Amino acid sequence: MPTKANAKSSRFDLYSNLALAQGALNSPSALQGWLIGYAATGARLNKEQWLTESAKYLDLREAWPDNNKLPMLAFYQDELKSLQSEDMDFALLLPDDEEDFTVRMQAFADWAKGFLDGFGASGRVNEAHMDEEVVEVLRHYDAFSYGIEDDEIDDDGELLFTELVEHARVTALFLFYHFNQKQQEPKLH
Repeated sequence: MPTKANAKSSRFDLYSNLALAQGALNSPSALQGWLIGYAATGARLNKEQWLTESAKYLDLREAWPDNNKLPMLAFYQDELKSLQSEDMDFALLLPDDEEDFTVRMQAFADWAKGFLDGFGASGRVNEAHMDEEVVEVLRHYDAFSYGIEDDEIDDDGELLFTELVEHARVTALFLFYHFNQKQQEPKLH
C-alpha cells in the first residue's frame, strides 16, 4: 500500500513530467510553494487565474494545452484540501528519498522561494501589519531558498534536511491558519 510520502513523490513525478513536457523552467516544488504561499495569505484564484498564474510561474512557452488543464486544476484543489484538512496531512511536494540529496535539497530551496513568491504575489499582507512570528517564518523560508551547499553536507545532512522540511510544513500550516482563520469566523448579523 502506498504511503503518503510515496503518493506525494508519485505526484512529484506526475507534475514534473507534465511541466517538463510543456518546457517548464521551474519545478513542481516551486509551483506548490507558490500556491501554498499565495493561499496562506487568504487569497484564492478562479480556474482561469490558476491556469494563467501556474503557466506563468513555471515559465511555460504557451498556456496549458487542453489535455493538461484538468490535472493542473486538480493540483490546485488537492493542495487547498490538504491545507484545510483536519488531519494536517499537508506535505511538501518533493522528490522521493531515493533521489540524490542535492536534487532533493534544490527542490526544497525551490519550494521555499516559491512560497515567498506566492506570498508576495497575493498582495494581501502588508509587511507593516505582520507580527513577529510571521516575519520570522518568512525569514526562515528566505534562508531555506538558498539551500545547503555540497560542502556543508555531512553525516547529519539527511536528518537536518528532514527537520527543515518538517519545519517548513508545520510553519506553512501555521501561516495558512493564521491568515485564513479570520475568513472562517462566523459573522454576526
